[in-house]
Amino acid sequence: MQRLSSSLRRRSAEETLKIIVNDIAPRLGITRVTDTTWLDRIGIPVFASIRPDALKGSLCVNAGKGLRSAEAKIGAYMEAIEFSLAQYNTAQLKLLKTTPRQLIESHKGRIAFNQFCMLYGFRADADSPIMAIEVEDVLREQKVLAPAELVFIPYPENPGQRLFGESSSGLASGNDLVEASVHAVCELMERDVQAFNHLNDRSCLVNLDRYSAEVDSLINKINGAGLSLSVRYTENCFGLAYFQAFIMEESSQAPISVASGSGLHPIKEIALIRAICEAAQSRLSHIHGGRDDIIERVKYFEKKGRSVELQAISHLRTVATSRNQMIDYSSIDCQEAAIPTIESAWELLIERLQSVGLSTVLRVLLSKATDDITVVRIIIPGLEAFEPGLKRVGPRLLTYVKQSA
Repeated sequence: MQRLSSSLRRRSAEETLKIIVNDIAPRLGITRVTDTTWLDRIGIPVFASIRPDALKGSLCVNAGKGLRSAEAKIGAYMEAIEFSLAQYNTAQLKLLKTTPRQLIESHKGRIAFNQFCMLYGFRADADSPIMAIEVEDVLREQKVLAPAELVFIPYPENPGQRLFGESSSGLASGNDLVEASVHAVCELMERDVQAFNHLNDRSCLVNLDRYSAEVDSLINKINGAGLSLSVRYTENCFGLAYFQAFIMEESSQAPISVASGSGLHPIKEIALIRAICEAAQSRLSHIHGGRDDIIERVKYFEKKGRSVELQAISHLRTVATSRNQMIDYSSIDCQEAAIPTIESAWELLIERLQSVGLSTVLRVLLSKATDDITVVRIIIPGLEAFEPGLKRVGPRLLTYVKQSA
């Protein structure tokens, strides 16, 4: 196992890059990966990949970040590979026309359809058509069905009920199946914590009282650029480290007054580095301007007006720096000693899911079994996925809202 700054990998960064550049990237139409770090004044490595033939609704520009340039470059390649293979139907998966009732019957009553977290206000017609994919129930080693809408992005061809919207959550890649699956599950658990925070922010400001030389180098780059860093931690039902990082300009009027990133991982330093590097990537994505999802945010505030945007920025800065609750970084639990291998990281994540009653993990292999890079889409019924731009709600979040009210 290779411990990189922001991930666990089976191969070194250099080995993985060689495989991608020589084989996979040309085959998937990734024409260029470029270093965009110099566009900002921080100096945390961020790279952008270009895939000109991406379908409408996907991304033709993807990004990657990391403590080292090689890691950021891999990230940009990997995200482009993931989005390429998640397009309908690049992976040539067999689509099945079924109904929500029949889909759930394939799970033998172990889950309910609403655990897939439909868009708020949507109701599934139990006997109307829905498109499905046969997927692996990983823990039971069985084939079951999952909504195709949760597998493909984009999926405008969907002829069945449209209930979920399009998201890349749970889409991940790695040097093998287990590695890719670990990344995907961490992201889905991260989104679950975020969903609850969107409705009721329970985060604490982190006092970075003790940290590694790697984290120190990131903080020094941010401070050296005349910016400030705020880190927040949210205690969660999984008992894993979850951080949000906010990189802020001195003035709330600045074009990119605040940029944020998040990370969840059994190893708390990896979660922290991911959050900080993602905040740096967010800044650079706005500066670079090539990502369609960034443009949508700009269009939203163009309609609402600058005053509304400034109010939102002010609120975010207030939340980011609030000292109402604080926690020392050194006191936050870390599971590094329990995961000497990638397999043990996978086992720990599954144990944490099962501890909160989530025992169904669905996996779709999007890459070829013979590929040296593995791409998966993982769906975990019961994990929440609510975000402001895609208001999906499941039973755990609904129960939480009712109890809070």
